[in-house]
Amino acid sequence: MTLPSTVTVTAAETNVASACLGLGLIQAPRYRVASKLVGGALVEVLPDFPPTPLPVHVLYSHTRQLSPRLRVFIDWMAEQFRERLKSENP
Repeated sequence: MTLPSTVTVTAAETNVASACLGLGLIQAPRYRVASKLVGGALVEVLPDFPPTPLPVHVLYSHTRQLSPRLRVFIDWMAEQFRERLKSENP
């Protein structure tokens, strides 16, 4: 007899490892599970119904001048997400 149970984890790595062991379904960012999907350890469920994308925010103190390093990082991150969205939604 199989009893109903819930597995709760607090780390992303444990979440993925639990799914690879067959302990249930997970919802995780694609970058975190891409190698497991390619390797066959995980199988995508309902690929035609992806979850709504979550926004990403960059926060910095408005009381300090934005450093050139941070500006370059923000621009780089924005480009990474732009490219990823283009490749996922041709």
